[in-house]
Amino acid sequence: MLAFSRVIYITLLFLLYSDCAFIRSIFSRKPNMCSKYDSKGYCTKEYYPVCASDGETYGNRCTFCIAHRKSGGSITFIRNGEC
Repeated sequence: MLAFSRVIYITLLFLLYSDCAFIRSIFSRKPNMCSKYDSKGYCTKEYYPVCASDGETYGNRCTFCIAHRKSGGSITFIRNGEC
C-alpha cells in the first residue's frame, strides 16, 4: 500500500510539474513585434530609438525589424531607447 501511494504521489508531482512548465512557456512567449511592419522595408521617419543586441540604436521599431529580418533573426530587441 505504501509503495502504491508513493507511485501515485510521484505521478501527480510529475503531472503538476509538466502542467506548470506548459503554462509557464505560454506566458513567457514574446509577441512577434515585427509582424506588423511592412516586409518590403518601408518605414516612417519618426524617431523612437530602439536598442538592439548588436549595439546599434535604430531610429524606430520598423527600422529595427528590417535589420532583424536581414540578419536572419540574429539581431534581437534589447530595450526601447538608445543603446
